[in-house]
Amino acid sequence: MNFKSLLKPIRHPATQKARVIVRRIVIVCAVILAVAVVTSVSVDVGPALKGLAEREGSRYIQRPLHIGRMEVRIWDGSYVVEDLRIDGLTPTSEPFLIAKRILVSNAWRTLWDRRFVLTNIEMTDWRMHVEYTADGKHNFPKFTRDTPRGQSRWTTTLEYVRAHRGMFTYQDFGTPWGIVARNIDVVVEKPTPDAKYQGKADFTDGLVAIQSYVPFRTDMRSRFVIDGGRVVFDRMELTTEGTHSELVGDANLRYWPELMLSMKSTIDFPKARELFFAGETFSLSGTGAFTGSFHLFKELMPNGQTRTGRELKGQFHTSMLGVNQYRFTDLRGDVRWTPEFLAVTDSRASMYGGSARFSYRMAPLNIKGVTPTASFDTDYEGVNLLLLSDLWKFNGIKLAGRISGTNLLEWPLRRYRDHTGGGSARFTPSDERVVMTRDMPLERIAVRQAR
Repeated sequence: MNFKSLLKPIRHPATQKARVIVRRIVIVCAVILAVAVVTSVSVDVGPALKGLAEREGSRYIQRPLHIGRMEVRIWDGSYVVEDLRIDGLTPTSEPFLIAKRILVSNAWRTLWDRRFVLTNIEMTDWRMHVEYTADGKHNFPKFTRDTPRGQSRWTTTLEYVRAHRGMFTYQDFGTPWGIVARNIDVVVEKPTPDAKYQGKADFTDGLVAIQSYVPFRTDMRSRFVIDGGRVVFDRMELTTEGTHSELVGDANLRYWPELMLSMKSTIDFPKARELFFAGETFSLSGTGAFTGSFHLFKELMPNGQTRTGRELKGQFHTSMLGVNQYRFTDLRGDVRWTPEFLAVTDSRASMYGGSARFSYRMAPLNIKGVTPTASFDTDYEGVNLLLLSDLWKFNGIKLAGRISGTNLLEWPLRRYRDHTGGGSARFTPSDERVVMTRDMPLERIAVRQAR
């Protein structure tokens, strides 16, 4: 039996309904087959249109753009771009972007209303590299324009973007510091025509390297809203080795690399010592909290060159910090970290029945051939000597009273054996205790002679 025989009139009344059903089934099958064929057909646009896309894209971003292959799907008008590359600052530099595949889908029906609607953009298997050279130049292309455009009867809308299976690297050769973010998944969407773009950006198994410190793993989860040229993060969770941070803030793409984030962090002191004091032999214990901000910005140097400025500052607090065998409670203070120095100031703590104030500084940083100097300056008041006796475990000796004083230690970073310093101490005896001096009191001599 063939389809034609099914479509012939059937005289018997009992088969009239069956005839209608069979006809409809045949029609539906034909439509499905046609859609499947047309949807699967794609046309390689050839070198002419691909070359036009390369030239116009290069002109707009002011950077060479290359496309390996470009095709259009006839049925839905989607474009497929394969092996896209945006060059770096020079032909021999690391490319800014390499993307294995980019799919761009648009809704043809909206063109009747003079609306160009991109319903979906998906980029997979990509790698982006951003760098700042030692003389302050960066490789970020010019994706935005400040020049106002004339009025147009056409509107362009982007509904959904996803870039996944990607990797992002950032390298500042001036500081130097960098990050490698792997397994990136970025989604940007416009839920309603009047809403702002919103999205998420996550990555795992990242690696951060700051100057000569030990590199450490980093994972991130974030949510953001795009407001003009600003990416506003209403929530960002950053987990590194030994820290967990919650951040809010924004990145201004019009003034790259302008980035300002407020943060609240918990810090594991033993892990922090391993990363930032790898060459030292002292130990730390305890956990602390940090509240502050991180600012990344373009900075003009006295020599006229520009660089990526970096500043981390805020306040820290911990209920207990252990340094070797010593314990400090209710420790708090201020910290500021720039490319030139790390400074801990206005710090205070309780210790062994007394109190202490101290400061710590590492400088100068980021000067080639110069070993930074670390300094620790402290003054303490009313420390209980009996508690120190128990700590130091003197055999057969118990100290009494209290001690106050000052102390300054300085040493080349990672060479504490070469430390220098000095200080002073004053002892206060316990109540009703008489301290022996170099001279014997006369009344005691008289008592002795009378015996």
